[in-house]
Amino acid sequence: MTATTIPLFDDPPAGDPRPPRTRARHSSREPEVLLTPAEAAAVLKIGRSKLYELMARGAINSVKLGRCRRFRRSDLDHFIRWLAAQPSE
Repeated sequence: MTATTIPLFDDPPAGDPRPPRTRARHSSREPEVLLTPAEAAAVLKIGRSKLYELMARGAINSVKLGRCRRFRRSDLDHFIRWLAAQPSE
């Protein structure tokens, strides 16, 4: 089995129609929330495997803590806003 590296998703891939991501501003009263994959999938109302597929395509950012994968609530909100901006087919 070969290991597949997952690139950092700070910059969208070339040709990506998404607008460039700007650094989120957080107030000092509201700390950033990290969600488990199951919690992030529940927020988006999708399955965990679909969440990992979106992460692998670079549509959703994530962070790695040791062997654990976590999702920032702000990244999920950014993804939701990006979906809302897409034209309907």
